[in-house]
Amino acid sequence: MNKKIVALAVAAAFTTPAFADNANVTVYGKAFMTFDQATETNKVNVQRVNTNASRFGVKGGEDLGEGLKAIYQYEVEMDADGGGLDDAAKTVKVGGFAKTRNSGVGIGGDFGQVMFGIWDSPLKVTHNKIELFDNTTSWSAINTIGKSAGKDFNTRQKNMVQYWSPKMSGLQAAVMFSPDEAPATTPTQNESILSMSATFDQDDIYAAVAYESRNDVKAAGVNDTAMRVVGKYSLADFWVGGMVESIKTYTAATTSVTGNNVELVGGVKMGANAISASYAKAGSTAVAPAVANDVTQLSLKYGYNFSKRTEMFAAYTSQKTNAATAVTKTYLGGGIVHAF
Repeated sequence: MNKKIVALAVAAAFTTPAFADNANVTVYGKAFMTFDQATETNKVNVQRVNTNASRFGVKGGEDLGEGLKAIYQYEVEMDADGGGLDDAAKTVKVGGFAKTRNSGVGIGGDFGQVMFGIWDSPLKVTHNKIELFDNTTSWSAINTIGKSAGKDFNTRQKNMVQYWSPKMSGLQAAVMFSPDEAPATTPTQNESILSMSATFDQDDIYAAVAYESRNDVKAAGVNDTAMRVVGKYSLADFWVGGMVESIKTYTAATTSVTGNNVELVGGVKMGANAISASYAKAGSTAVAPAVANDVTQLSLKYGYNFSKRTEMFAAYTSQKTNAATAVTKTYLGGGIVHAF
């Protein structure tokens, strides 16, 4: 009820009749601020206040009758520490609305839901159930997994259309397609993206398998691909999860490398207190005799939940990258998260 009151107040401020007349409007967001000390081999230690994925959004819809509903969501990432975000030319800082997050418009019904806009890929979303810190902090596991040979599959895709099936006994499928809106001069090269997943989420068990293909990355018929399997099991106040993935990326039209990544994660709740840990490893893609370039990451978290919406936490991460000269990064700090 409070959210609807706030939404109506916002609607009145904008004085937009179509918005104000819509009773199914939800204003939501998350304030996610952290402080940490970052240490890296052969570099000066720095202390930082970070916005992370602080966000603000509006969502809702309209009943169209005959089981159909129009749905929309517009969500932006907020700059809450004054640091701003580099513009495309990397010349200035811009504050306030940092960038667009999951946003779009679509139709839902008994058949499921179709959305057009910008949205997290199905492959990326499958990992969210076992991520300890959201996806944007220095301690997040996606700083290691979902990556291979300089390619990152933990992405939100623009210019996409996505379909989610209805949930049936805990089962749901998702398919996303993002076309190449600026094809290369080579007529046969079309760098479109296809991402899909199947998930089971019921009671204490979560399981997911996902696949993504990024087509024609170096030439026609040359596709970067990723496949991921994720699982989580909860038993009373204890839970454990894991992920394995294989990412094949092309470094040239006829040359590819494959990275095999893994993660083991778990935690325990003790009243309002929670302790959790994550170990992630990105397998080496170096070709002999080059030095292995695997990455290992250990993250530890202690959290205290004041309520379902407010958490304070402390965290530590150590990430080591093998190379001719190994690099170790550590992050020690904590933060406050409040969802509204």
